[in-house]
Amino acid sequence: MEPSKGLTLFSFYRRRQFDGPLLGMLITMLGVATVPSHSMDFSARELDQGNALEREINAQRVRVGMPVLQPLNQNLQKRQLTYSDGVLDELLESANCDHDYSAFQNLQNLISKLPANNGTAIPESEVIGCPSQARNWSPRSMVERWEQSPHHYQILFERPNRSNIGCSVKFRGGLVASLCTLWAPNN
Repeated sequence: MEPSKGLTLFSFYRRRQFDGPLLGMLITMLGVATVPSHSMDFSARELDQGNALEREINAQRVRVGMPVLQPLNQNLQKRQLTYSDGVLDELLESANCDHDYSAFQNLQNLISKLPANNGTAIPESEVIGCPSQARNWSPRSMVERWEQSPHHYQILFERPNRSNIGCSVKFRGGLVASLCTLWAPNN
């Protein structure tokens, strides 16, 4: 599947509330609320894999006795996708896992300045799935790799004050990279 040239409002609604193809076709055909392609570029498959990664993390959290992380609201999800698009593009272009933490700090600063009704949660930590062969990747295999790392395990499964999660996945040139940001309530 070719990557989309923009992410429509339907993509956000499909992710969280609706799954109706007719509604999606209508919104897409009308071009309602499209987000410019320079801000983020995810295919439907990539968005679905991000959702599957969130579900896999939550399933493991339940197995270890931690609460389920909630999906981000639409406003925060848009910012999460924009942020992760740039990080994942950079990782896939370099084919290594050198992460620029200033980008994460910029996301934290942006969210902290939102009005209270938009910024119900703030990004606190993240885990990155370094570029790997796409043919060997699945949400479960990624979670299994994170479980083997004490630091990643602690971030995903031992921090009780996390409330929300946003995961993104990108495929390019036979490689895949992923990123999950964990959020805490913005009190």
